[in-house]
Amino acid sequence: MKKLAIAIAMILSAPALAESDAATISAEQSSAANISELSSTADKPNNLYDFIENDKLSGVAYAGAELGGNVLFDDQADGNFDQTYMFKVGADLSYSVTDSFSILMGGEARYAWSGLDTKVEATNYVDRFVFGTKTVAGVTTFGKQCGIADVYLGFGDISKEYGLGAEADEAACTDEQLNHHYFGENFDIGAAWEHTNDAWAVGGSATVGPVVIGGTYVDIAKGEYSTDAIDRSEKVYTIGAVAVFDKFNFAAKYDFADVESDGTNAVNNEETEGYALGIAYQATMNLSISSTYNSENYNFDKESNKGGTFDKDDWFTIGASYRLNEHLELVTDYKFTSEDDDKLFLRANVNI
Repeated sequence: MKKLAIAIAMILSAPALAESDAATISAEQSSAANISELSSTADKPNNLYDFIENDKLSGVAYAGAELGGNVLFDDQADGNFDQTYMFKVGADLSYSVTDSFSILMGGEARYAWSGLDTKVEATNYVDRFVFGTKTVAGVTTFGKQCGIADVYLGFGDISKEYGLGAEADEAACTDEQLNHHYFGENFDIGAAWEHTNDAWAVGGSATVGPVVIGGTYVDIAKGEYSTDAIDRSEKVYTIGAVAVFDKFNFAAKYDFADVESDGTNAVNNEETEGYALGIAYQATMNLSISSTYNSENYNFDKESNKGGTFDKDDWFTIGASYRLNEHLELVTDYKFTSEDDDKLFLRANVNI
C-alpha cells in the first residue's frame, strides 16, 4: 500500500524515529521505525509512553511480551514444541544540555521461560543497559546492547522467522559494546566495537527511489572456536535490497561467513555462502503475507537436527502477520523442504 511504501522510503528520516529525544535511544535499538519490515533481526518498535517531559529532561517507558514458539515435525528433537515466553519492561531518559547535545540513558529487563514441551526453565536478565549522547553527528551509546550488526545481519530477509540469517553472536548483541549510528537525508551508517571479543562491525542502508539497499561487515578476532590459548577469527558479509511497489515488497539477499575452525570438520575454515529471494504482500492495513526461497552452501559437513550431515540446504518459507490492534500482533511462518525438516512458527507480539 502507498502508506507503507512512503513509510519505508522515509525510514532514514530522523524526525520519524521518535516522539521525543528520550525515545531516540529506544528507536536506535531497531535502527528506525520501519526497519523491522526490511530486516528479520531488527526489533519491532515499542509503544512508548512519556513519563517525564520538560524543557531539559524527557523520559519514555514501554512494556511488552513475546509468547509462542516452534512446532517441530519428524525427529528434530526430543519434543514437539520448542516454546519461549518472554516479558519485558524498559525505559529511556534524555537530558538536553544544549539544543544540539543530549545525554542518554536507558535499559530493559526481561523475564522468560523456555524449553521443549513440559521441560521449561525460567530466567530473568537485563537485556539492555546503555548510556550515551546524541549530537548532530549521530547517536553514540555504550553498554549492554544490540548494535549495528544485529540490525543489518538480517537486512533483505523479509520472512516472518525462518529466512536466511547470517550469525555473528560475538559482535551483534554483547555486554560491553560501543555503538554509533548516523542518519542522513536518505541513508544511515553505523559502526560498533566490542572489546571482549575484539570485534567490530559497520553497517547501514541507503534509499534510491523505491529501493532500499543495506548490509553489514563484521570482523571478529575471537570467534566461535576461540580458546584461552588460541584466537580463531570470523568474518561475515551481508548485503540485501528491498524494492517497495505499492502493496508489494520484493527482496534479495546475499551473505558469506568465513569462520576459522578448530579442525573438527576436517577444514581449516568453515565457509557458508547463501542467498535468498522473497516477496511480501500487504493484503490489508493489518494483514501481511510473505514467502521466501533460501539456499546455503557449506564447505564442511553440517549436522542436521536429525543427526545426519549435509553440505547444501534449500528451503522455502511462507508466513503471515496480523495486527489486531496497536497492542497485539499474531505471527506465523512455515519452513519446508529443508534438510532440518519442517517447522511451524507461532507467536503473539504484545505491546502494552
